[in-house]
Amino acid sequence: MVRKATIDDISAIAELYREQFKEMSKLIPDFIKEGDQSIEFLEKTISNDDSDILVYENCGSVVGFILLQAKQRPDFQFIVSGKHCFIMDLIVTENQRGKGFGTALMNSAKNWAKVHNCNIVSLDVLSNNPKAIDLYEKLGFIPKAQEMYFRIECEK
Repeated sequence: MVRKATIDDISAIAELYREQFKEMSKLIPDFIKEGDQSIEFLEKTISNDDSDILVYENCGSVVGFILLQAKQRPDFQFIVSGKHCFIMDLIVTENQRGKGFGTALMNSAKNWAKVHNCNIVSLDVLSNNPKAIDLYEKLGFIPKAQEMYFRIECEK
């Protein structure tokens, strides 16, 4: 069942972030290291009007969540105006993947975006995370850009 997160869910969400940062530190070690998400950040996200965390609860335990932010696009002459929903994070604990929880969270995010008058839902995904890419494409997301980097070895 998907529901809006409460302050009581923060420890479970923090544990899921710890799991995600561990995974991501292996996928992009130049950018992410193992660690903890800020509790203050999670509290502000839950209490802010333009952001939310939705959790998936299964048998009384939080097994996944999605963090959403509604953002107004900049008012530049060449940018299409409007509000968009940015999916900052989607996390389902490893032993609960493949059961439709991520899909349920993503569909709830689309509904959240409608309620918040967002006409676009966007996200970033690592290019070396094919399972996530497959999920997003199955849900109708299309690639928009590709970020690239070059690592320079510096003397220490």
